[in-house]
Amino acid sequence: MSQTNQQKALKKILKSSLNGKLDEEKQNAIDLWYNQLGAETLPILPLENPEQQAQLERSIKNGLNQKALSKLEKRSAKIQLNYIKYAAIFFFCLILGIQGYHFFNTDKRLAKAVTYSSNRTAAKLVTLKDGSKVLLNVSSQITIDKDFGVKDRRITLTGEAFFDIAKDKRKPFVIHTGKIDTKVLGTSFNINAYPDRDKIKIGVITGKVSVLDRKSAKQLAYKMTSGTTLSYYIKNSKTVLRDEDLSLISAWKDNRLFIDNATIVEIRSQLERYYHVKVVLHNKVHNGKRYTIHFDKDPANRVMQILSMLTKRKFIYQTNQIIIK
Repeated sequence: MSQTNQQKALKKILKSSLNGKLDEEKQNAIDLWYNQLGAETLPILPLENPEQQAQLERSIKNGLNQKALSKLEKRSAKIQLNYIKYAAIFFFCLILGIQGYHFFNTDKRLAKAVTYSSNRTAAKLVTLKDGSKVLLNVSSQITIDKDFGVKDRRITLTGEAFFDIAKDKRKPFVIHTGKIDTKVLGTSFNINAYPDRDKIKIGVITGKVSVLDRKSAKQLAYKMTSGTTLSYYIKNSKTVLRDEDLSLISAWKDNRLFIDNATIVEIRSQLERYYHVKVVLHNKVHNGKRYTIHFDKDPANRVMQILSMLTKRKFIYQTNQIIIK
């Protein structure tokens, strides 16, 4: 074979090697020859001069190096891509696992009821997370159930409050007051449940309100409408329904004094809340009489005079206290 044909044949074999088209036996022979390049015992293929031999050697080395580097880069890129893919899957599963754990396994004891209170001298407005508004009269408090808004909206009231409830047909709003529950979907109403009174009174301003016995779940009133009041007497569980003047149901909101079928002891407590002073009752004997009257922001001395005539007692207004003789 001529030298020119040998060069062509060699170039063809090397090109096939670089393109990965040689069979295993020929490729092994090329690899062995490449690894022995530069050794003294390696027979150099006959070329025209040493410069051509060196140039061919450099060409072979560069070609094989590029091929090897290309394979390594492809393998590295594939490994890196797989690593990123599996890492993303791992972290995605980890995040789902953490969220699932907190959602399904959060200790319910961590959820706590929240209480809001008004002091003895000022009312307090509370806006609940569902948008409902509760205006607490003085010396009153509400406790928001720890599960408020999950299946329903439950709170407990002590004292007096005016409610403006956001509508939510799927989650009824329920107010616990002693032995009874007041249930609404979205309406406005007033509840008086001071512990020093012998009754709980609910008055509807707008919408519809139902009242149930808390223990037996018996309906005491079903869908009371505007202007209707329910008085629940604690000692004998007696219930009285009647229509009343809307302006009196929540008169305290407008700083008006409404004494509603109250005993002399209950009047004392109401005056303390209204005037924010101590009321001293000298004779606590209860004669069974009850009194109803309302005042439209009258001066304190005028109120004392009228109460004295109404009850046949002596009401005296002083700087820091009221005395009932």
